[in-house]
Amino acid sequence: WFLSFQLLTRPLKGYCALTFKKMPQLYLFGLLLVGCILLGHAHAFGDSQGSSISTQHKGDPELKALLDKIAVNKEVLAAVSNSALITPDGKYGMLKMWIDGCQRAGVKNFMVIAIDDQVAKTMEQLGVPYWRKEPKKTADKAASNHGISAMKFQLIKEFLVLGHSVLLSDVDILTLKNPFDHLHRDEDIEALSDGFDPQTAYGWDDVFDDPKMGWSRWAHSFHIFTLNSGLFYAKAGPKTIALMDRITARLMKEKAWDQAVFNEECFKPSFDNYKSSHVGIRIMNIYDFVNSKTLFRTMRYEKQYENHVPVMIHVNYHPDKFARMQSIWARYVEGDMHALDKYPVGSCFDAPNC
Repeated sequence: WFLSFQLLTRPLKGYCALTFKKMPQLYLFGLLLVGCILLGHAHAFGDSQGSSISTQHKGDPELKALLDKIAVNKEVLAAVSNSALITPDGKYGMLKMWIDGCQRAGVKNFMVIAIDDQVAKTMEQLGVPYWRKEPKKTADKAASNHGISAMKFQLIKEFLVLGHSVLLSDVDILTLKNPFDHLHRDEDIEALSDGFDPQTAYGWDDVFDDPKMGWSRWAHSFHIFTLNSGLFYAKAGPKTIALMDRITARLMKEKAWDQAVFNEECFKPSFDNYKSSHVGIRIMNIYDFVNSKTLFRTMRYEKQYENHVPVMIHVNYHPDKFARMQSIWARYVEGDMHALDKYPVGSCFDAPNC
């Protein structure tokens, strides 16, 4: 606003100098008034983009101290976990495999958001960076995967207000390469897709047929599979902070699936009194950031992917998560080319009669 003030007052330079000499109080009052007007316009612009945020939130000092130590280029890879996902000695469990993947891939800036004392103690024993934080309970108070997942948006906000971008990862994910070498960072949110091929992941023109309309029976629509809220990169900024607030506010009131709310708040356009979040979206490459349907339905069978090593694989489509994670490790880390052969495409060989 200072530069804008200089440009606005340049034509009045002589008059302002004369005013300052004769009536300095009036000059200073005018300076203050112009500054307030410009700041007001800046605030209004922020509101028009759906990005106004509270300036009262200073951020968690313990988290800030941790981020100052481990963040690389103000970015971190973080997973939210409780003690159910790792043994107390830290030697076994999905969280242990998640940690092993990060370390093997050379990710220096990873950490665990520990939501109970036991997992914090285990991370301490393992020497893994962690932030102990008790999130506020959402409307879904169950300790289920969905119940815990719904709490993560309020936690992500704490990173964003400190100016740090976050690659949020569920624990049922194996990291095979450093993901920070494969992000584009050109949008507010960069996310894994639940789509299993380019069409479903990146979107397609879908035609709805309503025969009673006669000549205008065909209506076009754009369809896209949902973003996966278990693996996404949130770039620090006003719009992503506001997005986390919007999602958290809804999940505090509604017993809804957090992934559905995440997608609605990312994609729904403005209408009537509803205001869009205005966040920019990028879909991660589906053969680098892979969901388990893509892996077990397509990639394990096709010759072109035989030597391709994904960046991260999320076992989101299958309930036997840990067993499949172990087999994925055997396939891509230990080199067992047949480690995935024993699994059905879906959750059973007789699907849908599982």
